[in-house]
Amino acid sequence: MKWNKAAAGLLAGMMVMGLSVSAEETGDIVELTGVTAIAETLEDGQAVTCVMIEYPGEVAAGTVSLSSYKVPGRKISKVYVNNSGEKGEAEAQGKYVFVELSVDLTPGAGEGGTLLYANGENMRLPINLTIQQTANVTLASGDIVEAGSFTNTAEQNLLVDEFLELTYTNPEDGSELPYRLYIPEGYEEKGEEEALPLVVFLHGAGESGSNGVNNETQLMGNPSALEFAREDAQEEHPCFVLAPQSPSHSWSQNNGTEEDPEYGPNQDGENVKNVIDELIGEYDIDASRIYGTGLSMGSRGTWALSTAYPDLYAAQINIASADVYSEEGLAEIADKPIWALVSSDDSEERVNGFRDNIADLEAQGAVVERRMDEQGWNGYARGEASEEEAKEQLAAAEESGANVLYTEYIAGTTVPNPHWSWRPSFANDAIRDWLFAQQQETPYTPE
Repeated sequence: MKWNKAAAGLLAGMMVMGLSVSAEETGDIVELTGVTAIAETLEDGQAVTCVMIEYPGEVAAGTVSLSSYKVPGRKISKVYVNNSGEKGEAEAQGKYVFVELSVDLTPGAGEGGTLLYANGENMRLPINLTIQQTANVTLASGDIVEAGSFTNTAEQNLLVDEFLELTYTNPEDGSELPYRLYIPEGYEEKGEEEALPLVVFLHGAGESGSNGVNNETQLMGNPSALEFAREDAQEEHPCFVLAPQSPSHSWSQNNGTEEDPEYGPNQDGENVKNVIDELIGEYDIDASRIYGTGLSMGSRGTWALSTAYPDLYAAQINIASADVYSEEGLAEIADKPIWALVSSDDSEERVNGFRDNIADLEAQGAVVERRMDEQGWNGYARGEASEEEAKEQLAAAEESGANVLYTEYIAGTTVPNPHWSWRPSFANDAIRDWLFAQQQETPYTPE
């Protein structure tokens, strides 16, 4: 009889335990907290690369896998969880589930793109993404989020969102210049910190705001400005990054004639200088290390500002623009460190314009180190391969005492468009290293 009682008690305990586990597995039905579409700026432009799903409780890493989700038209490459809400960080469990999406990086593929090119400019489209959870997901608490389809409730623009969104208003004529500003950590206010360089990036025509100012496509159309703000870049060369957007679709104007053009800064270009002057007063910026950079239309604007205000930039990077400047203007910057790059199969106007500018600088006293024709660079190259090309030219420039470097990419290697030579150029760490090594003996003084 005693044995029977013990057995009955054990059986009852097992039943209670079984009921307890069953209750835990069939917890409350709960709803997702939110779905965030994550986009990042790639060489082809901004694209959706990840979906972050926020659950109302923690999810064990082993609970979800590649087969747990589907995104129509996209291939899933990774699924992981964390509590940080940061892409790329995987933990044992967390309330955030990250679903990373494969992106075809073939130049011109544009998979998952967020931009629409129309009327000569890129426009940012709203992200409407659907993700399917293919089976119920049981949280660590036992609660359940049922299978279903969900649309993103928020967007996140990696690195772009770290730039302040600001607008300058000219007190004299009321003209406005929208701009984005990256501020290094710890430099949010002017204090006694060591002054840091300022990189000024002027975008090309496709990122203008004449069809409607958006103050974002200058950071989304290509990653040129972002290269200076990436975590590893900031560790190596901490700096402020200024990326304005032209409302007029131009940074410069022809002050000459159609037959004899001569470019100088227009109102947008002048306002860029005004913003620089203001920033020097507001932040710990090293006025002896202000760097001008630009691509296409932005390269023209960089040349225009530099020739109009020769003391402004300590050095400049110019990529793929068609320009004509006066001998007097070029003479003022003939001793400035300049690196000009263009694809040899870009338009005749741009290639010949660059060659003429460099020759004119040389005639005014600049020492030039060229890489073109059979010595041209490979536009396909990235990483160490492209850096080695730059280092070789830099070594030759140091030996010859050259302050101007001129580089042409081999025809057919800048893809999918020979005009897009900014892609390999701004991705080249050695070019950026050269830029940050330049410093003016006399710091620029705002007017």
